[in-house]
Amino acid sequence: MSSIVHFIESNMTKLKTKRDKVWNATLELLVAQGKFKASDIMEELDLTESQRQTVRRVLRAQEEYGWVERESRQSGIWRLGWKGRMLLNVSEKTIEQSRT
Repeated sequence: MSSIVHFIESNMTKLKTKRDKVWNATLELLVAQGKFKASDIMEELDLTESQRQTVRRVLRAQEEYGWVERESRQSGIWRLGWKGRMLLNVSEKTIEQSRT
């Protein structure tokens, strides 16, 4: 039984989907910077132009849940949302910078 658990744990990173990786990279950028562009995520994960739609879908889902927000639907800058400000370990300085 323990060999099965070991196999699953050692291969867990291989099981992550692109969507999972985008979600994770988004949260990491929010904590580090407080705001970002979709192109920052694509660069961070070395995604192709054809994968841009995955990034957009994840960002829209995160927006619905309150993790990120933007000033308008046309804005390309994503910022900490109410849930991100509440639940992520983000410094006050980063929160303030995200608002500018």
